[in-house]
Amino acid sequence: MSTPGITELTGLRSSKPTWYAEYRQTADKLTRALGSLDRIAQVLSATGQGADALCRAVVDAAADHLGASWVVLALREDALPLARPRLVARGPAGDPVHRLADLPGGVGRAVAAGLAAGTVEPRRDRDGAVVVPLVVDGEAAGVLVAWVGPRATTGPADLAILRIVGNQSAVALLSDHLLAEAEQRARDLAERHRQLAEAERRLDDAAQREAVDVERHRIARELHDSVAQHVLSAGMTIEWCRPEVEHHREVYERLDHAKALTREAVERLRGAIHALSADPDHTEDLPARLARLPQEHPVPGLAVAVRVEGRPVDLPPPAVVALHRIATECLFNTTRHAGASRCTVRLAYRPGQLRLSVADDGTGSPEVLRRALRTPDGRHRGLVNMASRAAEVGARLRVGRARLGGVRVDVVLPLAGPGG
Repeated sequence: MSTPGITELTGLRSSKPTWYAEYRQTADKLTRALGSLDRIAQVLSATGQGADALCRAVVDAAADHLGASWVVLALREDALPLARPRLVARGPAGDPVHRLADLPGGVGRAVAAGLAAGTVEPRRDRDGAVVVPLVVDGEAAGVLVAWVGPRATTGPADLAILRIVGNQSAVALLSDHLLAEAEQRARDLAERHRQLAEAERRLDDAAQREAVDVERHRIARELHDSVAQHVLSAGMTIEWCRPEVEHHREVYERLDHAKALTREAVERLRGAIHALSADPDHTEDLPARLARLPQEHPVPGLAVAVRVEGRPVDLPPPAVVALHRIATECLFNTTRHAGASRCTVRLAYRPGQLRLSVADDGTGSPEVLRRALRTPDGRHRGLVNMASRAAEVGARLRVGRARLGGVRVDVVLPLAGPGG
């Protein structure tokens, strides 16, 4: 619907237009002003649609109002860096233009000059370009340039209208910049919060490890100062009693067996004290720890082989410690109970899981060990401890017959994802 003119609004008409030239000029000016006010209202109605829709409405309104062949709205490079769009242009062909370099020579020069000038007052240059600065906080953040040609006439009312719509677009672009800045700050705060939570988690883990280390050293000290000394004293007492009952064969043999048990208990205690006293290296991976087993626990007559299959992945420190302790306990049991000559420790990395197996060629019985896991007793405390360690890190422990002929202990640890 077209905008009504002054004659429609007032109902005044003249049958002798030549007698009222001044009246007709005034009426034309008022009609044009009404049309301009209608365009301003249309532009303001696009405010709620976002900065892009508003800037395009401003360009269309300026082109329709002045009959300009080109209208360009552009921001300076250093102004409102997060605001979008940076450039909106409308030409005679209607093709969108998104770069300053794609504008015609005269139009491009007028826009570049307006951006470089930095003035806040609207003006018209000699080549026929109307330049209206987009003012934000008292400074020119960009320009609205209308190419009307050197012969077109533009009055103060035209510049006032362009200033109104230009300032409206400046406000919309400023709001878009501030909104994008707020979103960026929100993302930065979320990332910093995540980093802080990660740092707190690491500090908690470090504090827990420190508390565990303190407790380990305390237990090692208690074992050394009390339990180990008592076991040694019991062994010495048994050794003193043996000659006194040498004539009693059955008692002598039982004391000899008790002496062997105390010797084994002392060795176990020393191994436990050493493991508890040693500061754990949380940076060393599991293959490196297992590779040291033959040197850390040398047994005459027992050949120990360590094999690693697949590509190693990083494991949480508790899992590394648990699997290393399980392998150590298996090797100790093989040494003391199986009568084996060969032992193979295999660490296999597979998609979705890690498998640790310790197999020997000894005389152990898988059925007896499986029964001990179902109904634990004091004689198989080490086996129960291995099962508990496996469960604590989410792994499964199984006992079966080894290809070597003895016992094979398997520990299967699920891996979360392809990277572990």
